[in-house]
Amino acid sequence: MRSKPSVMQLKLKIRDTSPPIWRRVLVPSSMRLDQLHQVIQYSFGWYDAHPHQYELDGVHGVSYGAPDSEIMSDVDESTVSLGDLPWSPRGMLDYVYDFGDYWEVRIELEQVLFGDSGDQPRCIGGRRMAPREDTGGPLGWAMVIEALKDPNHPDLAEYREWLLLREGEQFDAALFDKQQVNEMFDYAR
Repeated sequence: MRSKPSVMQLKLKIRDTSPPIWRRVLVPSSMRLDQLHQVIQYSFGWYDAHPHQYELDGVHGVSYGAPDSEIMSDVDESTVSLGDLPWSPRGMLDYVYDFGDYWEVRIELEQVLFGDSGDQPRCIGGRRMAPREDTGGPLGWAMVIEALKDPNHPDLAEYREWLLLREGEQFDAALFDKQQVNEMFDYAR
């Protein structure tokens, strides 16, 4: 009797953010790392405008990336599926995006589920608004959030325009919209 395809429940947490910013997603174990890259991009509303790389077991581990990237990697990410990775007992993989701003996403394998969920990723949870690209990494994003709280901040109007906030509209970094993430997944299909 053949076992049914497995689904991985992953927690994607942007490191060095306080309060933490994260997403919980279900993806097929057959998903390749280049496809997971797109899942991460959609999960945080990023635009894939910068290089990225995966690192298994930290600095001394194996790196995975796009073969045409300016960042040299040990292994082509399009040749490796999530189920093929030699996950450590802690089940951690790091994803670095935009080596200037240095967004580091810790990917934690929370559990493996058996059953057929198709090949479409699903977001099942998360916390806080995703940071905008090109804000200077976790520290820069924290500075933008603080500036938006100060009605006298010299860059307030620029930040509000950048975040597409209408006149009088309040900014709330605590907001998270799971439906919006799943709509991105559906749109990308």
